[in-house]
Amino acid sequence: MLKLQEAILPEEALTHRIQDTIHQLGYPQLRQIRCESMGSTLILQGELSSWYELQLILKIALNEPEVDRVENQIRVRSGNRFSLVAD
Repeated sequence: MLKLQEAILPEEALTHRIQDTIHQLGYPQLRQIRCESMGSTLILQGELSSWYELQLILKIALNEPEVDRVENQIRVRSGNRFSLVAD
């Protein structure tokens, strides 16, 4: 009998691996970032306070061999305003 942990689908494994890597960077704000995958497309969602944090996340996502496309739905807060970054 398979353990629940072993029954993770490949897309979910990819999502968990990228999300765990992002969360381990040491920036508390990055813990709010969520990832989803649909085939080889990775969808990033959440809000950040700096463009630098966004660049870190995008670098991780784009360096993943199983990811062909990144759909960026992360909003970057600039003062009290948000900017939606198109993919």
